Amino acid sequence: MDMGAEDKKLAFEEVFMPFIDDVFRFSLGLTRNRTQAEDLVQDTFLKAFNAFGSFRAGSNAKSWLFRICKNHFIDKYRVKARRPVHQTLVDGVSSVSPRRSIEVFEREGIENEDTFLDLFGDEVNRFLRELPEDFRKALLLCDLDGLRYDEIADVLDVPVGTVRSRISRARAFLRERLESYATELGYGRDQ
Repeated sequence: MDMGAEDKKLAFEEVFMPFIDDVFRFSLGLTRNRTQAEDLVQDTFLKAFNAFGSFRAGSNAKSWLFRICKNHFIDKYRVKARRPVHQTLVDGVSSVSPRRSIEVFEREGIENEDTFLDLFGDEVNRFLRELPEDFRKALLLCDLDGLRYDEIADVLDVPVGTVRSRISRARAFLRERLESYATELGYGRDQ
């Protein structure tokens, strides 16, 4: 590695590595699978490193990484969606495709963080999963990842007004569910 490449590597690490946990959480929200999220993070940082020359100093690095991550996830999803579903025949009878079995395991298996959250009965996570995906993404980018509305709009490719609306609706949805849950547990407003 020549000195220029080493300088590039150090500059990249200084700017982007502080956001690796944020990108992982975002990836996990997209994939809902720990292993796939780890792969998506690796692909995101590789793409970001290769495109580092186009990154403008002073720009929001976290937002830039989220956009790369989201676009790469969408690209992978489109490729996967175009693949034909293969079925195997056993004694002339169609069985579930191996890919389908893998998807079920990934969705329900030990690598899936949601499986563990369900075991603990975490109502907040259950209510978050009930949110429409667009609302959940906007809310998590705001409240968990700390992005501003304009940054979220940039990541999701929607107007800022749409971001505000989605976050407001998501919070109202959660507030209603959590208040009902608290009442069920005997924590009413009168107490």
